[in-house]
Amino acid sequence: MAAPKPSDNAQPDYIFRPEDPEQLQIERRAQHDQDQHQHRQRLRNASDSTSTSTHTQPGGLSQRYQQLAMDQQEQKALVRVQILTPLSVLLQLGVMIICGSKLISPNLGQVSRRHPTYLTVSEPFVLLYWAVLYLLQIGFAVFLLLSRTPETKKAIVHGVGTRLALANYMMVLWAIFWVLDRRIPFILGTVSLGVIALLLLFNSLVLAVKYRPSKRHPLDWLFIHVPIKMLLVITLQYDLWQQLFMALQWDAGSGHGDQLLQMGLWPAFGIIAGMGVFSALWIFSTADVTWTVAGIYLNIGLLWSKQFPIAHPDHPRPAALTAATILAISLQVVAFIASVAWSRIQARQEGRIALPMSPEDEAAAVRAETERRARASTVADRRHAAAAAPVQPGDEEARIEAPSAEAEAGGSQQGVSVTRKLGSSSTTTNKSPTKSGAPAAK
Repeated sequence: MAAPKPSDNAQPDYIFRPEDPEQLQIERRAQHDQDQHQHRQRLRNASDSTSTSTHTQPGGLSQRYQQLAMDQQEQKALVRVQILTPLSVLLQLGVMIICGSKLISPNLGQVSRRHPTYLTVSEPFVLLYWAVLYLLQIGFAVFLLLSRTPETKKAIVHGVGTRLALANYMMVLWAIFWVLDRRIPFILGTVSLGVIALLLLFNSLVLAVKYRPSKRHPLDWLFIHVPIKMLLVITLQYDLWQQLFMALQWDAGSGHGDQLLQMGLWPAFGIIAGMGVFSALWIFSTADVTWTVAGIYLNIGLLWSKQFPIAHPDHPRPAALTAATILAISLQVVAFIASVAWSRIQARQEGRIALPMSPEDEAAAVRAETERRARASTVADRRHAAAAAPVQPGDEEARIEAPSAEAEAGGSQQGVSVTRKLGSSSTTTNKSPTKSGAPAAK
């Protein structure tokens, strides 16, 4: 048998391509450094776009943290609050101390004892209430100078503003009108208390709707929400109406006898019951702990009061007044319990309690989302580059080499890369047909 003649175009079964391992490692390190640089550049660009964007990020992330940034007008408003509010607190505290001392006759306590009404709260209860309120106002004056978080500054500017300072200045005028102990000053004092109640009610509405208290910011609740609510409750629940009764001379010190005095009994009943209903509605809608405690405390102080407007020593306690006060206390307690229960029922139905994220948490969430998007973009670019890579001349050849990730982690291995021509007859698992050439002759 004659041996077949080798073809002129015949190629060997194996092609040995010696490669420098050090050069391969240098190229892989350079590619790795380039990928890291591109990744950092994407993160930097995404972070810049996030800080300047005012829209909602993909994935449902809120932009409340970026919206809390203070503009120039808000900065000026904050400075005004930081100047006017501490001055108003100090002025009010000084005037109240002077008007309540023995330096002035009659002082605040003497006028109250001269004109007891059906809405006069026990004096020890009132003194303790105002002592706590002034401590909280002083704390608020210090707190607004030391506050640093943007959310707290927003609450101070928009939820409090200069309205609290104006209310304090109006309270100074009311104290002066009170100690004058005349009917015209009593009317002016009623107007002053009405303006104070409107200012504080507006503040409370803004705080309840836009800047609700949060467990993450307990100092905001203690020094912003609590003093405003305490001042509003005592003004709206009793001080305003007691001053109005004194202006109408429905008090025991007017000297007009029992007939005019008894005219204020049923209006007092309506005021106590009506304020109990209003307080209950507010408490149920906001679950306001401060309003609940302050309202119940003042109602108990009214029941405890010994300065009822009596013309004779044996005058009994009015049953209508007692019934209205107990009704108001009951409504406030039931409203708070119902509000807490309703909140828990809603939380169970939803499966979770949806609490607002703090600015720090939102910033961390935005950074995490940005990094995730950058990593996804890097992977997509690598896949696109691999798919768009040009086809080499020997596309029928399969390169057998270790994965690049293992080479980077454990170092490159010394050796020579071997590329085997597909279709070789020397394979052990897959047999291929005989290469083209002269057929074997018998």
